Amino acid sequence: MIANLIVGGLAAGCLYAMVGIAIVVVLNITDIANFAQGEMAMVTTFFAYWLLDSVGLTWWQAVPVAILFGMVQGIVIQQVVIRPLIGSPVLSAIIATLGLNIVLNSVAGLIWGHQTYTFPSPFAFSAPLMIGSVPVPVASVVSILAGLAIVVAMTWFLRFTWIGLGLRAASQNPTVARMMGVSISRTSAIAWGLGGLIGGIAGILVAPSLFLDTNLMGALLIKAFAGGVLGGLHSLIGVFLGCLALGIAENLVGAYVSPAFGEAITFIIIIAVLIVRPEGVFGRVKVRKV
Repeated sequence: MIANLIVGGLAAGCLYAMVGIAIVVVLNITDIANFAQGEMAMVTTFFAYWLLDSVGLTWWQAVPVAILFGMVQGIVIQQVVIRPLIGSPVLSAIIATLGLNIVLNSVAGLIWGHQTYTFPSPFAFSAPLMIGSVPVPVASVVSILAGLAIVVAMTWFLRFTWIGLGLRAASQNPTVARMMGVSISRTSAIAWGLGGLIGGIAGILVAPSLFLDTNLMGALLIKAFAGGVLGGLHSLIGVFLGCLALGIAENLVGAYVSPAFGEAITFIIIIAVLIVRPEGVFGRVKVRKV
């Protein structure tokens, strides 16, 4: 039973981690905590559902189109909402993302209503894979592999590509990066596009198990932030490991203590880490020169 709980926790943790990585990419490059990340992912998932239900595309056709839509959505939001706020206090942009959270939720409700939908999955009726003596649902394997692929791909992208190096330069010293020809507005748009893409993948993978409605990603966003706080919001690997630890802890505590306490463990972890180690277990203290 413990093995099943751990595997389930890893799958849930990878879903949290995808949202967390989307948040961290935007945060590290633009210094903005995007509180609309969950609603952006929800809109992308509804768009995928529309492609499946109304347009008639197959899952394998609809999902890539929807993920591309998620990236475009992120870029448009950056250009329309965030770009005019460049140069303003960071708090202004953060408040704008809180407002955007409400706007996206309301718009989705107007278009698709507030009822719940069943989001199809090609893995729903697949026979579980046997890993040793542990039966593992195919959907869980897909979530784990997707989470691993995203953290590896993003780490490689940011460290070993010219675009990634430009993004890191813009985040570490915008003034010097601008002098070297790096467009801060463009790097911000790329970051928001990547955030929209990764968040959309998480939404599409989680929707079949939670049912699709306008509140799909609310709890996931909180848990992604909790995993980020645990692992360190300035580290992709830290966020990934923090979210995995949170997913496993939730499952074990929910099974052996109480399901209600399994949900509460998220907030207990946030409070404890903020008190003991605010930069996160794998994070570093960020020093600003004055």
